[in-house]
Amino acid sequence: MARVSISTVSRVLNDAGYPMRPDTKQRVIEAIGALSFRPNPLARGLLGKPTRTIGLIIPDISNPYYPQLSRGVEDVAVENDYAVIFCNTDRRMEKLQSYINVLREKQADGVIFTGGGFETGQELGPLEEISDRVVVIGRHQGPFPSVQVENTRAACDATFHLVSLGHRRIAFIGGPCGLTSAGDRLRGYRQAMGEAGIEVNEEFVREGDFGFESGYQETQYLLSGRGEKPTALFAANDRMALGAMAAAYDLGSRVPDSLAVVGYDDTLTAQYVRPSLTTVSLPYYDIGATAARLLLKVLSGETAEAATWLPTKLVIRQSSGNPIA
Repeated sequence: MARVSISTVSRVLNDAGYPMRPDTKQRVIEAIGALSFRPNPLARGLLGKPTRTIGLIIPDISNPYYPQLSRGVEDVAVENDYAVIFCNTDRRMEKLQSYINVLREKQADGVIFTGGGFETGQELGPLEEISDRVVVIGRHQGPFPSVQVENTRAACDATFHLVSLGHRRIAFIGGPCGLTSAGDRLRGYRQAMGEAGIEVNEEFVREGDFGFESGYQETQYLLSGRGEKPTALFAANDRMALGAMAAAYDLGSRVPDSLAVVGYDDTLTAQYVRPSLTTVSLPYYDIGATAARLLLKVLSGETAEAATWLPTKLVIRQSSGNPIA
């Protein structure tokens, strides 16, 4: 737009004191304003010499999904003489931007961004200028190599399990609207219900936030109403499923006799709670390790696969119970 070279723009941005015609500098300044352009701090930081460090951006470190995933990243990094900088954003854009600045200051060689993305893709905007040094975990809208699992297929299988036990009134508690992982799991639930010829009761479709409390509250809503109540419930992660089991207990409903429950993630708690939780098992450690290997491949200049898919497995335990009459 300014009709000048990249180096000229750089000199203006850095106020380098390089001799320049006033009208040339003014054209650059006007173009910067018109385009709302600002330098990408992480891109600048990554222009330096390798530091043998990578950034791991996590949306919620309190979620049991992430520690094992992070361990997979760290083990592969350490094996290859890299250090890992852990960044927990709580899914807040201001924290993400703050951590990007930290990674710039530390001159990280690359970044792994984990957690389901948003359908808009806006959360990864700050990383687009260095797309050749970023790997993402989950489905994101962006030009980044990714490590993914079949969320839709896995959710479909979990719902079909409840259908196979004879349930027709199956509720679903999902994650925040707009998250790709939440949308994919809801899509799998609806797909299974449709293929089974069961009409979805929209009152049974609830939106949680992937936390225990939202699972508890939404299950209270489902079981306390005057209308038809579900006989089974599929929650889009284990924390909400465990919250659902607690709510059922407090309302006098036995799991699985009065309410069959299935979760998603297969966190350690799922094995040891009673009744033990039927859930979709994800290969946490392998997801993290695969992402780290993919990033190291990218940093070495090799061509990376656009998407690497890892398998899931439905683990059947006590909470889904036996076939109903």
